[in-house]
Amino acid sequence: MARPKKETVDYFPHIIKHGKTITILENRFGNDGYAFWFKLLEILGSTKGHSYRYENTTNIEFLLAKTNVSQDKAEKILNLLAELDAIDKELWENNIIWSDNFVENIEDVYKKRSNGLPQKPVIDNINSQDNGLSERKQDNNEVNDNENSQTKLKETKQNQNKDEDFNYDNFYY
Repeated sequence: MARPKKETVDYFPHIIKHGKTITILENRFGNDGYAFWFKLLEILGSTKGHSYRYENTTNIEFLLAKTNVSQDKAEKILNLLAELDAIDKELWENNIIWSDNFVENIEDVYKKRSNGLPQKPVIDNINSQDNGLSERKQDNNEVNDNENSQTKLKETKQNQNKDEDFNYDNFYY
């Protein structure tokens, strides 16, 4: 029997130079802004499909507990993240948290997985099932076991850390 497909990650890259998003968050919200962003990325990384529904008491309370901020502050930070395009504005207006940049930055993890990179949720106003949210349909439940899908190559890591080759403002923070 094949293993179920994995739709989460155990790590994500954390570049030490900051772009505009984290600088603005820190300026506006201090350490709460910084911590909130990275804890949100941890939640996205560990959530199936890397999208988080901020729409029921359990999910809202979990996000608040994980980030250790008030609901008012969390929503102010999330609104700012949407304005900065760090999270998808349209999905956030529908209480769904999704970050294109986050998913792009973990793309290598999915290269050897048979289920492929999770796709951005689509708000479907015509289909009222599942609160109007549609996601890419999965083909099967198998995982490619031949190689470790989370192997970091030394050469790739070194190339990505060169300042002259990396635009930090386009990174997810």
